[in-house]
Amino acid sequence: MKIEFVGGSTGQGGSPRLYRDEESGDFIVQGYVIDDPSDLDQMKIPAGETVVRVPASLFAYLPKDGARGVS
Repeated sequence: MKIEFVGGSTGQGGSPRLYRDEESGDFIVQGYVIDDPSDLDQMKIPAGETVVRVPASLFAYLPKDGARGVS
């Protein structure tokens, strides 16, 4: 897997960030861990998966053409 930095805000600890796997085209999100059991129960997150919170401003880095992020 070759990971490309797409964009991100300057939050504590370098979060949130958006990356892209250049081989598969998938996006990888770095954000703030959601670990409140009642929040997780509402979302019914399966074993082996997790969720993170990212501000809406991070989505400005999503590609408009389906291939590359904007900076």
